[in-house]
Amino acid sequence: MEDHKTVPAAKTGKNAESYNGSYRDIIEKLHEEKERLENDIRQEYRNARKYVRSHPEEGLAYAFLGGVLAGFILAKMLSR
Repeated sequence: MEDHKTVPAAKTGKNAESYNGSYRDIIEKLHEEKERLENDIRQEYRNARKYVRSHPEEGLAYAFLGGVLAGFILAKMLSR
């Protein structure tokens, strides 16, 4: 009877080691993907900042129009 108890324990140990290895692989892949995404986002942020710095009048125009639109909406809501 003791033989039956030890055999599954040995198999479980091997399976646990293979699971740990596959989990490590998955974690490593996720870490690499995270680094890649961080680099992509950082590059996109730099590009957006360069664009805004080279076209400040567009940003000012959009901010002005957004303020006018928000003011109009608030005025309509408060006039009821």
